[in-house]
Amino acid sequence: MQSTDQTFKGLYHWNPFDAALLIPYFAVMILLAIYGVHRYTLCYLYFKYRKNYDPNPPRHFDELPFVTVQLPIFNEQFVIDRLLEAVCAMEYPREKLQIQVLDDSTDETQAVAAGLVDRYAAMGHPIVYIHRTNRYGFKAGALDAGLKVAKGELVAIFDADFVPRPTGS
Repeated sequence: MQSTDQTFKGLYHWNPFDAALLIPYFAVMILLAIYGVHRYTLCYLYFKYRKNYDPNPPRHFDELPFVTVQLPIFNEQFVIDRLLEAVCAMEYPREKLQIQVLDDSTDETQAVAAGLVDRYAAMGHPIVYIHRTNRYGFKAGALDAGLKVAKGELVAIFDADFVPRPTGS
């Protein structure tokens, strides 16, 4: 009588080709399983906390907050005029607004931006020009330098190629 452990002996032999197929297959299957668990967790959290969702958030302030608008630029001479014109045209009380032009430029943008800031400041806009010679941190460093002198409760950051609408809608 033949032993049961000898029945399938010699039928299959593990080889490198099988390993090359099965190891990536199981790795992908494990990643998909983790992704699936993550998705189920998100669904669970959604159903658990959906009663906390308010579809009608408050749409007004009792008193408007002071807002600082930061405009980081670097060698963007040809878009700075359009940007400043759009930001200065925003419908927000000037006494509750601070506009910072944060310039790290190394070309003629410095003179153009400084001149535009002087022109808008003369028209009564609350705008300041901040130029750094040390470009540490690049635009993020310029934003950090501006935050150190910012007065606003809220901070809006607009890149040089973004043109905000006057009404904010």
